[in-house]
Amino acid sequence: MNENKKTHAPLFSIIKRDDLPLYKSIIIRVLAFIITFILAMFICYATVSKKSDDGYIKMMSTFFTGATNRPWKLAMDVCLLLAFAIAIVPAFKMKYWNMGANGQVLMGALISIILMFYLNDFASKSTFNNILLIVLMLVSSIAVSILWAVIPAIFKVYFNTNETLFTLMMNYVASGIVGYVNYILAKGKEESPGIINLTSKSGWLPTIVDKYFIAIVIIILITVFVYFYMKKTKHGYEISVVGDSINTAKYVGMNTKKIIIRTICLSGAICGIIGFIYASSINHSISANTCGSLGFTGVLVAWLANFSPIIIAGISFVLVFLSSGTSKISSVYKLGNNDISNVIIGLLFFSILICEFFIRFKLKLNSQSTLYKLIFGELLNGKKGGEGQC
Repeated sequence: MNENKKTHAPLFSIIKRDDLPLYKSIIIRVLAFIITFILAMFICYATVSKKSDDGYIKMMSTFFTGATNRPWKLAMDVCLLLAFAIAIVPAFKMKYWNMGANGQVLMGALISIILMFYLNDFASKSTFNNILLIVLMLVSSIAVSILWAVIPAIFKVYFNTNETLFTLMMNYVASGIVGYVNYILAKGKEESPGIINLTSKSGWLPTIVDKYFIAIVIIILITVFVYFYMKKTKHGYEISVVGDSINTAKYVGMNTKKIIIRTICLSGAICGIIGFIYASSINHSISANTCGSLGFTGVLVAWLANFSPIIIAGISFVLVFLSSGTSKISSVYKLGNNDISNVIIGLLFFSILICEFFIRFKLKLNSQSTLYKLIFGELLNGKKGGEGQC
């Protein structure tokens, strides 16, 4: 019965490329960004022209003003997105799908806020006490975030639970805990106690050059550390082996349970540092929306960058730059919301996805395809018929 069954070959075959030279992949990515940027500006202008008579040059001026008028804020936003993406790189490289970065950061920030709130009087007594408070906040944030990250990992390695669903669930639990603690700190009178230690600034990172400078330096150091950890250390090699094949890792004698838990502890520690930065440098307060959607955007950025810290940094800058500029256009031209910014970001992700696809794969016409024979057979027959008539 199966002998007479017809099989249809596809018109295109997808073939994995050999590694492209670095300069070629960079050129492809730069061209993709330029094309996306031109298309994004066209969309912005088409939208703005319905609301205002301002020309294209005026709109572009507004865009670049919005993106660059606060360079330190731009750098901080880029570094935050970079940090969220870097935090999940070790886990994702191991094919452990940690979707709980938001919750882990929230829990780290929460413990820092609690310490700032209750140890304000202690820290206000001297500079040394304030330094002790900042160190205690950092250590506590890292510890709590590691705990929040490692709970799903333990269930994964010992009971084979689904880490994607488990870590997502932990995000919602963390949001609920943050709301409850805020209610307690505000003594039931408000939804949130607001900015903590606004007068005394206990637990706040000192301002050097700019209020965001220390936080930016910390995130850059984390990025460099993760790069060398993944590329140059035995632990990084073990993560790659587990990610390629956990059975192979077991066969060569690796303790896969230990590797998974150790790696998730690293991800949790990075999330704890991010939470500490939110509490001590950025917001000095906390809510369920403190992280926004950065945890999920970071997943997209890390995935599309193929977990390369350098490419992650580049994509993070482009995303934040476009988002800041288009948000300014929405505000100045009273478009009412940031939907246009979301459209531009979606367009950029789509272009990056296409770009990465053609960097890693190539399409090849399949001469055995029925459709190929139909199309190109007709063309060849047409050519032969024309030559005969001549």
